[in-house]
Amino acid sequence: MRKKGPQVQVQTFTVTRKVTLEEKRCSQCGKPFLGRKNREYCSTACAKKAAYWRNPDAYRQSRLRSYHKQKEQRVKHTRAHFLSDLPTR
Repeated sequence: MRKKGPQVQVQTFTVTRKVTLEEKRCSQCGKPFLGRKNREYCSTACAKKAAYWRNPDAYRQSRLRSYHKQKEQRVKHTRAHFLSDLPTR
């Protein structure tokens, strides 16, 4: 039986090089995956989830500000339609 070499991923930049993939375990979900040495998460979703849990208050505040801004824009839009539909005297 022949010994298998390490699995590699080819990435194209200005120069093409072979990067050795290692068997790793995701820091967020614990799922095993193949990745570069510096890769910590199995997917973008796990990376985003980990970023959220590192600083949840800032994410919540940002989302709340965004919600209020959208709500304010809807109210302005609704008022404009309402005022334009009123009959003039």
